Amino acid sequence: MPRNLSWRWVKYTIAIVSLTLLFNDAVFAKRPQILPDGMLINVFALTEASAALKICAKSNAFVRLTSDRKNQLQRLQTDIDSLVKNIAAKYDEDLFPFFVQSRDEAAARPNTIKEMQTRYAFCNDQFFERMKGYVADSRQKLNYFLSQQPNAR
Repeated sequence: MPRNLSWRWVKYTIAIVSLTLLFNDAVFAKRPQILPDGMLINVFALTEASAALKICAKSNAFVRLTSDRKNQLQRLQTDIDSLVKNIAAKYDEDLFPFFVQSRDEAAARPNTIKEMQTRYAFCNDQFFERMKGYVADSRQKLNYFLSQQPNAR
C-alpha cells in the first residue's frame, strides 16, 4: 500500500472514530434513537463536503465566481443541509445542530483549507462538478435508504 494512501486511511479512520466517540457522548446524554453505523459514516461524509463548500464560500476565489456559480454553491449547501435534516427527522433532531458544529470545525481546520486551496484553488470548475455529482448521488442513496427504514422515532 502506498505510504500516502496508508496515511490517508489512518487519518480518515481516526476522524471517523473521533466523530463516533463525540457523537456517542452526546447520544448517551439524551438517549436518542440509534443511528445506524452506515448512516453515521454518511453524516460524516456530508459534514466534510459541507465544510468544503463553506471553505469555498469564505475564500477570495468566491468573490470572482459568477452569480450562477454562487447560486449553485448555495443550492449544494442547502441540499446537504436538507439531507442531514431528513436523517435527523428520522432518528434524532439533535443531529442537525451537531452536524453544523462539526462542519464549522472542519471548515476551520488549516489542513482542510490548505487541501481545498491546493486541490481545487478553493472553488474551481472541478470542485463544482465533483460536488454536484456527490450531492446528487448522496440524495438518491440516502432517500432510498431512509424510505426502506421503519420509523425510528
